[in-house]
Amino acid sequence: MAKIFSSSLGGSLFKDERFLYQEFVPERLPFRDEEISELVFCLKPASEGKRPTNVFVFGKPGTGKTVSLKFVLSELEEFSDRAKCLYINCFEYSSKQSIISKITNFLGYAVPSRGISYAELFSKFVAVLRTKKVLPVIVFDEAEQLLKSEETKSLLYDLARLPEQQKLSIGLAFISNDNFFLSQIDDRIRSSLQCSSIPFESYSPSELKEILRERAKYAFNEFALDEDVVPLCAAHAAKLGGDARIAIDVLLKAGRLASREGAKKVLVKHVRASFTQEKPVKVEVTSNLSEQERSILDLLKKKKSQDSGAIYDTLKDKFAERTLRAALAELEEKKLIVSEKEIKGRGFTRIVKLAGS
Repeated sequence: MAKIFSSSLGGSLFKDERFLYQEFVPERLPFRDEEISELVFCLKPASEGKRPTNVFVFGKPGTGKTVSLKFVLSELEEFSDRAKCLYINCFEYSSKQSIISKITNFLGYAVPSRGISYAELFSKFVAVLRTKKVLPVIVFDEAEQLLKSEETKSLLYDLARLPEQQKLSIGLAFISNDNFFLSQIDDRIRSSLQCSSIPFESYSPSELKEILRERAKYAFNEFALDEDVVPLCAAHAAKLGGDARIAIDVLLKAGRLASREGAKKVLVKHVRASFTQEKPVKVEVTSNLSEQERSILDLLKKKKSQDSGAIYDTLKDKFAERTLRAALAELEEKKLIVSEKEIKGRGFTRIVKLAGS
């Protein structure tokens, strides 16, 4: 049966397609020097075993948040044996028991994730941390998931108060697409965390082209790309909000399509064909929404068309109007809603609808 795979391979245009994988961390991150410098400034004390400044990294999907932080932490561990870094995706680890178990196991003490109370788990974690000469830096990606339940909120409180209550140092980094993550945290927790906020802006079309060319240089054989392929991938991703992961993913899929048909080059037609295979990327857009963005979408699912004033009135007990205005702008930029101005009395209002409705 293995013949069905060998017969469908075609001639590969790739030198090493792994350079286009989402988990790949490049040795150079174009257009992120300023953000990386800020991360280094905040985390450098950990290299001396001192408590670093906690960081909150935020921005739209595909702006280099996760890869930049992973790059900096990898460099930190290479530079010093005093810091030890752990990455946790909060979709995968969503309860405080599973998170504390993961951290404690990471520190070298095996504990189960079930069948033991959180209080006992946390006590073991503290005891293990006291014995270590390294300072752990814990990264929480998709950090907005921590705010979905009271128990994970309480975990944030426990971790934030470690220096004060246990006299133990730990570094915390939070990555989120939700710019309002910190403002949604309880004042006491936010005060204890004292996070430095580092925004990541969307890439411009020219920046996306440079990023793609850098990756393509290592991923494809020489002369494997038609000259219009990279600009089209970049323009497509720019239209969808400047998401570098979309651009890279489209290039990978286009390369595979061209290889499958035995083409001598990746052509524009392969790029256009790859656009139809983007659904997995789209899932991230809808699964990483802020609480206010989800609330607005829930309203619009019940009533397909609403004016902005009605949305503000309905949700005013949960969110400030300024927060809702920002959420509407974000949803429109993510192409999940559309809006148009309409005359109302002596002024204007915005009529908001779900995209495609």
